[in-house]
Amino acid sequence: MEWLRMARYWMNGVGMACALTASTLYATPLTPGQHNLLQGFLMRGCIKRTPASDGASERSDAQVQKYCQCASEHLANTFTSEEVMGVLTGQIRKDDPRGKKRLAEASAACSRHLDASAAD
Repeated sequence: MEWLRMARYWMNGVGMACALTASTLYATPLTPGQHNLLQGFLMRGCIKRTPASDGASERSDAQVQKYCQCASEHLANTFTSEEVMGVLTGQIRKDDPRGKKRLAEASAACSRHLDASAAD
């Protein structure tokens, strides 16, 4: 029954209501332009949330830049066009557990850049 309801939305031109289902069935990779926009957006957000040295931490601006570049690239590579549109239209919540898992994986993959012993 749920599938029928989603199919009706799709047929009515509100295809993003099916974004979660569509992303698994019809995973359209991001175009290079879409990827660059998403990666840049994620990079800016990361830099805002990852402070450099404030006297309490040993992170340099260069370390934060490298970490955020790595993490935002890693994360942008995991999204499909349907998922991005699903988030933008509110059909996929920003606190979706899959997104949190992807964020944790990107952070773990790039955390080496925040290591205090890492060279700038």
